[in-house]
Amino acid sequence: MTEILTTASHIEAIANAMPDPIFVMGQDGTYLDIVGGQARNLYADGSTLIGKNYHQVLPEQMANRFLKVVQRAIASGQLQEIEYQLANDEVEGVEAGPKGGQWYEARVYPVSDGTYEQPAVIWLAINITSRKYMEEQIEHLSSTDPLTSLFNRDFFLGLVDEELNKARLNNKALSLAKINLDCFKRITDGHGHEMGDKAILTAAHAIQNVVKELGYIGRLSCDQFMILLPEVKAVDAFRIAKLAQETISSQTIKLEDGQTTCLTSHAGITELRNNEEDSQVLFKRVNEAIQAAEGTRDITRIM
Repeated sequence: MTEILTTASHIEAIANAMPDPIFVMGQDGTYLDIVGGQARNLYADGSTLIGKNYHQVLPEQMANRFLKVVQRAIASGQLQEIEYQLANDEVEGVEAGPKGGQWYEARVYPVSDGTYEQPAVIWLAINITSRKYMEEQIEHLSSTDPLTSLFNRDFFLGLVDEELNKARLNNKALSLAKINLDCFKRITDGHGHEMGDKAILTAAHAIQNVVKELGYIGRLSCDQFMILLPEVKAVDAFRIAKLAQETISSQTIKLEDGQTTCLTSHAGITELRNNEEDSQVLFKRVNEAIQAAEGTRDITRIM
């Protein structure tokens, strides 16, 4: 008997020393017990939750979601996994712990029948906020141009295909506008790449200030930008591109020798005309529009 009690106390001591909390949850969503979770930089003190149920301490939508996971684990007799974001101030009665929304990965195991007064599970919660942040940073780096923070070429081209499919499916308008800077090579050749980067940033900010929430902007190459405008017809895309060009040309760039210069551009616009057209057709047509404008007094042309 003494040996059994000693073993039980050892197990309890080990469990309580765990940095990650293990909640024992009843089938009705009641917190039956908690062990571990001593890392206050990662977890709040959940001991005050014992005896309460999900709907007493959590937002209703979250409480319903958690209860379904618990009941599914009990009904299936199998491990369930769930990932969720929750802030301590959303949980009634908890104290201390990290501030702001935290991301958690929970593993939910059914407990043997008869262990508690009702069917129950153990809910092992692991704080994965740091990992989520790193994943978001990696995703951001893989989709954005490092200089301008606009979408990079590969991600933007994928976005065009995605929005094109939506436009076809829903019979909606979709337009593309491409803006090529005329003076980028002259600036870099005469004043270096740092001034060239300054010119690109100036143009990017000008386009962003015009487009805002109307669509998506990608940097396709050094001096080429493309604007994807879902649910926008070509005639309206023309006005948007024209305004973006005017905003670009109104900016003054100070060069190293004290001189100043402004930026000029050409733009081509096209739209989805029928469901047989794919992105390559639109890209070809928008480039043809720019080529047709070069050598003329037009700086913006629809094709």
